[in-house]
Amino acid sequence: MKKLKELLLKLLKNKIALAVFVVVAAYIAYTYINQVKDDYYIDDVSNGLEVVDPVGDVTYRIPLEQGDHWTQEMREAYWFTSQGSGIIPYTWFVWLEQADNQELFRSPDFMDKIGYLPSDTSAWNPGGLPIGFAAQRARKDQEPWMGFNCAACHTHQIDYNGKSMMVEGAPTLANFETIYTELINALRKTKDDSDKFGRFATNVLGEGYSSGDAKELKEKMGRLINKAEKRQAINLLPSDEFPKDFAGHGRVDAFGQIANSATAQALHDPGNNNPPSAPVSYPFLWGTHQSDVVQWNASAPNIPVVGPLVRNVGEVVGVFGDLSFNEAPWWQKLLGIDVAYSSTVDYKGLGEIESWIKVLKSPKWPDTILPPIDNDKRLAGWTIFSRECAECHKIIDRADELNNYVSNKTPLAQVGTDPMMAYNAGNGTAKTLILKGTKENVVVGKHFGDTAGATSIVVNGILGVILKRPEKALAAGKAPESDADHKDQLGIYIKGLIDKKEDHEEEYTHPHDTIIAPNALGPNGPDLNLDSLVYKGRPLNGIWATAPYLHNGSVPNLWELLKAPNDRVDTFRVGSRKFDPVNVGFVTDEGPTLFKVMKNDSTIMPGNSNLGHNYGTNLSDNDKWNLIEYIKSLGTY
Repeated sequence: MKKLKELLLKLLKNKIALAVFVVVAAYIAYTYINQVKDDYYIDDVSNGLEVVDPVGDVTYRIPLEQGDHWTQEMREAYWFTSQGSGIIPYTWFVWLEQADNQELFRSPDFMDKIGYLPSDTSAWNPGGLPIGFAAQRARKDQEPWMGFNCAACHTHQIDYNGKSMMVEGAPTLANFETIYTELINALRKTKDDSDKFGRFATNVLGEGYSSGDAKELKEKMGRLINKAEKRQAINLLPSDEFPKDFAGHGRVDAFGQIANSATAQALHDPGNNNPPSAPVSYPFLWGTHQSDVVQWNASAPNIPVVGPLVRNVGEVVGVFGDLSFNEAPWWQKLLGIDVAYSSTVDYKGLGEIESWIKVLKSPKWPDTILPPIDNDKRLAGWTIFSRECAECHKIIDRADELNNYVSNKTPLAQVGTDPMMAYNAGNGTAKTLILKGTKENVVVGKHFGDTAGATSIVVNGILGVILKRPEKALAAGKAPESDADHKDQLGIYIKGLIDKKEDHEEEYTHPHDTIIAPNALGPNGPDLNLDSLVYKGRPLNGIWATAPYLHNGSVPNLWELLKAPNDRVDTFRVGSRKFDPVNVGFVTDEGPTLFKVMKNDSTIMPGNSNLGHNYGTNLSDNDKWNLIEYIKSLGTY
């Protein structure tokens, strides 16, 4: 002990030696904690949770053929593996009642009404939660939380003639906004209603129930409600500008909400937000891993390892991944680190899910359930597609679906569809606050000033949490790429973010590149600068299962898409899973959400335009039907 005291006194007198000592000690502590961290987790598929009784009947869904690897075991793993999202303590969600009755919130009828897919209890799903509602990998000394994984938004059920089909990776028609509102209402009513809270506390606390624990439980519930209401508030749209159900079933402004998670929540300033005013359809997942870029606006390079890792961490941040920027502790400041990044991202789960998505193929047209494809019309349609569509939407044989491809990027001024998603993503700004003076890409790049692009702040946060535990993050990123060495990929990715010239501008081509489309928001719409903004054209394999169409879901079916833009329906209902195999989409005369292109003053609602993409609209009706028959077959042959 005496020698240790003498050593510490010498260190205190020598600042350089002290700094070295701190760095070495910190590194040893960090390495030790990082190595044993996973030992604290329960790592069986059920997270050690008890199987509860089902609370209603679940529809049987016929799984479609989407690749040899997609067994029932893989499906359940995909549905219920956690990515680290945390909305509510798991047992709370299992026993929470609906706001206005005693039926459980997780009941199949209620989940089905909102658009999420009920599922049976199983080892993977002990709580009988809907598909995509996953329990976090629970630490042995902490209670698990429940949150979304990507299956909640990228799994769909299609109904036809009394049969239901399951499509993995297809866009959901669920209502992301409604479920969160209903959850907050149910929590608030449970807290305030003594009888409702009594039933809830009895089930959650179980045999260990006591009045003291019940009181503490109610206090925790109050704090969670407060946090949830703050999150909800930063994503509210002005009621005098947008209808109540603006996003509705099947759409969400993912970019806007992810950005607000960083700028308003992570930076701890609720006013540092931007309205999420450009909701889009959820993209389908097959082919995502193979594309050179991802996102509707082709904004994210999909280089091996880091590309999937960055987009997946960003997705978790958008669905309650609890990103936070805080002042770094003193010992990190000695290393020049001013900001501490934290998140609940589960890299192990992310890596596993990405490895499964990598081998997901498009759904074949199920001709034993749906009317068979007319082969003569299909062959005639192939000629038309090759001439009218293939330069933007590559034709890929089913056998080649798992091969990488370069997507087409069409300038917004040419494709002429609603510009708001790409425009908002490129123009949203926010205060940098604690990030001011730090490097945009954490370790390299320009230094942040007082304000920055909201997307830049998101990227900073994503890279910050990745660099916090790079070996775990990159191991997750390499899960589907284990046959290659990608040690330098993080550096390449960051360099690409800095060098904006690496946007592959030579690939921004289109067969009609001399045509400038009219303003998609109408002749009296805002004059937006669309320079350098693009939308991505990807292969259309399995597109038959992904209606509504265009990136913002403004066109209900393929037949409407082939009409002249001004002739397309501007009002239709969304949310029904009943399939229309003739027009190729879902029925439009029923469904909980009314989609309207126009505002009450008969001008186009920004975000809802159904104009543009006029390719093929001048064909004869006979050619259009032949083209649709071919499009139905893409991915089947």
